Amino acid sequence: MTDLTTTADRGQPPQLLEFHRLTDAIAAQRALLQRWQQASQDFHQQQAAALAPLLASQRAIDLDLLRFLDQAAHAGDLGRTDLRILHALVRDLAASLLREGDTPELRAIHARHQDADDADPPGDDEADAPPAGAAAPPPADDDSDWMAQWERMEAAQSDAARQRERQRDQHKAASRRQRMTAAPQPEDASQTIRTVYRKLASALHPDREPDATQRARKTALMQRVNVAYGARNLLDLLQLQLEIEQIDTHSIAAMGDAALRRYNAVLAEQLDELRQETTDTERGFRTQLGLGHGAEPTATRITRAIREQVRALQQNIAYYQWERAELEDPRFFKQWLREQRA
Repeated sequence: MTDLTTTADRGQPPQLLEFHRLTDAIAAQRALLQRWQQASQDFHQQQAAALAPLLASQRAIDLDLLRFLDQAAHAGDLGRTDLRILHALVRDLAASLLREGDTPELRAIHARHQDADDADPPGDDEADAPPAGAAAPPPADDDSDWMAQWERMEAAQSDAARQRERQRDQHKAASRRQRMTAAPQPEDASQTIRTVYRKLASALHPDREPDATQRARKTALMQRVNVAYGARNLLDLLQLQLEIEQIDTHSIAAMGDAALRRYNAVLAEQLDELRQETTDTERGFRTQLGLGHGAEPTATRITRAIREQVRALQQNIAYYQWERAELEDPRFFKQWLREQRA
């Protein structure tokens, strides 16, 4: 199959040279974007495989702690102030576990402590007790809580992804506005893409094909056409025209300057947006991996980053296991409760 992305002969007309320059640049940019996307995908797959068993262990520890705190809240050994702290801790922990996976047990525990403050019996209130219904403050050593750090990191990455998406949309909108305010062309970018699309749709309309085999082929091709048109991807639409022999490289070369200029305007915008997407993808992945500018995401660096995450989670699991065992001591438990509001 003929490919549009072919280095041009320097003897060709300027608009045709520009057409080939743009198609070559788009092909190279797509390859670069795909490498970054693949590196990010590989990292997340390896990360998930390495962390999954540890996160399951962490969830089991949290679930065991939740059950212990739930029982302690109904043992009758705590004053009103400590109970309020405990109810808030149980609510927060149950809500966190529910976000990871809903179960009837978690819903029941969460519900039991939802309005428990109003039903607390009078006790040895302290002067600085929080008002009824107040959520417990975070633990004093919250920065050592790996799960809290992980949730904050995930939230930050989500916020960063949304910000990149907003920036990409703004960049596209600014690019379109700039081209719209430029010198008017006989045919705008949308019309250029629509013209190519209509030619393809006319040739590939499955309902017009009586042969079942050809109808299936045209249906598959038409799906690709619709995807390319939805993405405003002129290069892919032109490549599909080549594929079905609706045009050839000679017919492209024979186009007049005006037609090639319209195509080049659309391809230039497509290249600009592709570069922006590559930049956003690269920046996001470098942030996740902790890579500085210019450092390549090698297999060694990916492995090292995952190993550090695994080690941090293992250390926190060991600490929580020790802490859970110590909570069986009533004196340690009451001191631990007071530390949660410190």
